[in-house]
Amino acid sequence: MKRLFLLILITLSCLFTYSSSVKAESSTNQYTVSVDDILSINVLGYPDLKTMTTVAEDGTISFPYIGTVYIKNMSLSEIEKEITKRLSEGYITYPIVSVSLIKPKGKKFYVYGEVMRPGGYEFEEGITVVNALSEAGGINPNGIYGTVKLRRKQKAEPGYEDISIDIKGAIEKGVTGDIVLQPGDIVIVEANKKFYISGDVVRPGEFIFKEDMTVVKALSEAGGINPNGTYGKVKVRRKGEGELVYEDISIDIKAAIEEGVTGDIALQPDDLVIVEANKKFYVYGEIMRPGEYTLKEDMTVVK
Repeated sequence: MKRLFLLILITLSCLFTYSSSVKAESSTNQYTVSVDDILSINVLGYPDLKTMTTVAEDGTISFPYIGTVYIKNMSLSEIEKEITKRLSEGYITYPIVSVSLIKPKGKKFYVYGEVMRPGGYEFEEGITVVNALSEAGGINPNGIYGTVKLRRKQKAEPGYEDISIDIKGAIEKGVTGDIVLQPGDIVIVEANKKFYISGDVVRPGEFIFKEDMTVVKALSEAGGINPNGTYGKVKVRRKGEGELVYEDISIDIKAAIEEGVTGDIALQPDDLVIVEANKKFYVYGEIMRPGEYTLKEDMTVVK
């Protein structure tokens, strides 16, 4: 009786093991291959054809004799049939091919734009935008004042949703200001926006736009107005609606400096601040100092 019970137990154990093995094999064979999966391919009796390969971005692999094979979204058994068919076409008679999955594609997130190491990274639960930027080596100088956004695939409909990130707030506030990533998310760091200063300033040129930038602050960044522009007009040239439409906004720079914020004007990205040269007037004839003079606002003939 004891022997019979033991025999039944061993038989059931063997059946369970076989069943589990079949299920695991069936589950693997039903797996559909995607980019970055690592596969092992063997042909019975041809050890030199044993190949370890990674599925390329275009969904293909390369195999001896037959070259490139498109296998994206195929199951392992479908890949076996495809390689068998191709090898049978003049290369090997009755080939027996086996394909196994060595490493499936890991979940990833991506960081692009103005970071030190753009690219794809292994996804881990709980990783945030700030963590992602840290993994990518941080924001480079070209993106310090740029916009950071999170591009996420929409669930309900095709396409992506862009979420603007207050990266400064996220860093300062920690977890409360940060956003937790999902697999497939793309973090994009845009380049710094610019504004421009031309005319009679010490350092004309291109400057990084910051959120609270005003005309007075911009002139300060450019080293101030030089003597040739002390009494010249200051204006902001701003892009209007239309491709080649611009608007010129005159600035009372003296009032802006004296009154502070109330007399100043906030800049926008791509604004051009222009400091015109001092206007001149000329005095000639029987006087002590004939010549050229700077025209000031309240200048009269007597002055």
